[in-house]
Amino acid sequence: MRLHSPPRLAFTLIELLVVIAIIAVLIGLLLPAVQKVRASAARMKCQNNLKQLGLALHSYEGTRGALPPSSVQSPAVADMPVLRDFQKVGTAGTAPTDFAKHCFLAIILPYIEQGNVLQKSGIVYDFRQDWFATNNQPAAGTRIPTFECPAVPYDHLVNPIVEPASYGSGWVPATSDYMAVNRANNRAVVWTAMGMPYPGDPAVKGVLGSNAFTPLLAVTDGLSNTLMLAEAGARPQAWRFGARQTDVTYLNGVWAQSSNDIAVDGSAAAGGTLSLAADVPTSCQLNCNNQGEIYSFHTDGANVVLGDGSVRFLRKSISLVNLQLMCSRADGYPVNLD
Repeated sequence: MRLHSPPRLAFTLIELLVVIAIIAVLIGLLLPAVQKVRASAARMKCQNNLKQLGLALHSYEGTRGALPPSSVQSPAVADMPVLRDFQKVGTAGTAPTDFAKHCFLAIILPYIEQGNVLQKSGIVYDFRQDWFATNNQPAAGTRIPTFECPAVPYDHLVNPIVEPASYGSGWVPATSDYMAVNRANNRAVVWTAMGMPYPGDPAVKGVLGSNAFTPLLAVTDGLSNTLMLAEAGARPQAWRFGARQTDVTYLNGVWAQSSNDIAVDGSAAAGGTLSLAADVPTSCQLNCNNQGEIYSFHTDGANVVLGDGSVRFLRKSISLVNLQLMCSRADGYPVNLD
C-alpha cells in the first residue's frame, strides 16, 4: 500500500523570498511612473490656473478698455492722472505717497469668481489704502487656489511675517506663484553681447506695466509673441537651481503685494542677475533663481501666459535671445516660439 504525503499548506522560505523580490521589482518599476503622472497632473493644474488668470485679464480689458497695472507703487507724476482709483483719501494726488500700493492679482479677483475675498470677514477691501492696511489684511491673508502651483513645496503662508515694522504684525499673508512679467533685460551691454542693438527702455517693457493701464495696441510685437505672466514659485523662500537657499529677509510673493512684478534679466551661471557681457555665453534662462526671475518646480521648464491669454510651457533649453524677445513688447525682432 502506497502512502501519500499530506498536501503542503505554506511557502518555503526560498519561495517567499522570491515573491518578495518580485514585488519589490514591480514597486520599483511602478514608482517612477506614479511620480511622472503626479508631475504631469501638477503641471496641467498649473497651466489651468494660469489660463484662468489670462482670461481674467482679458475680461478686465474688455470692461475697462485696457489691461490693469501689474502693480501700483510710487507712480511718477505723468502716471498719476490715470491712477485716481488708488488715490488715498484726503490727499492731493500729486506725490507718489498719495497712491495706495496694490497688485493686479487683487484687482482681477472678481474676474476669477473670487470677488467675495474682497469682503472677507465683512470688511471691504479698500484700494485707496495700501494692500497691507488693517482693512485689507483679512483678504490678503486668504489663500487663493488659482494663485498656487501644486508642484511648489510651500504652504503659501508667510508665518511669521517678515518686516513687521513695515507691514504690521499679528497676521499671516498668503502668497502666489504667478507674477507679471514687467520687462526684459534693460542693459545695453547684454543686448550687444546677444548680437542685437538695445531697442530702448520703452521697447523692453512687458505686456503689463507698473502704474499703467496698457492698451492691447501698445504690444506692437504681437500679443501671441510677448509674455504677460510667468511662474515665480515659492517666494519668499529663496531657491536656486532646484535647491533651497538661506531665505531672504524681506517680504515678497504675497499675492496682494505691490512688488510682485518680475524683470526677466536672465541669470549668470552662479545665479545672480545677468548684467555683464562676459556672462551672456553661459547664462541661465529658466529655473535659475526664484527671486525676480521665471522659476518653476516642473521638470525641464516653466509655464507662462502670453499676451493673447494662451498658456505655453517654456523649456529650459530656450535661448537667452528668444527669452528676451518674448519679454519685450516692442523690440521689433521676430520671435521663435519653438
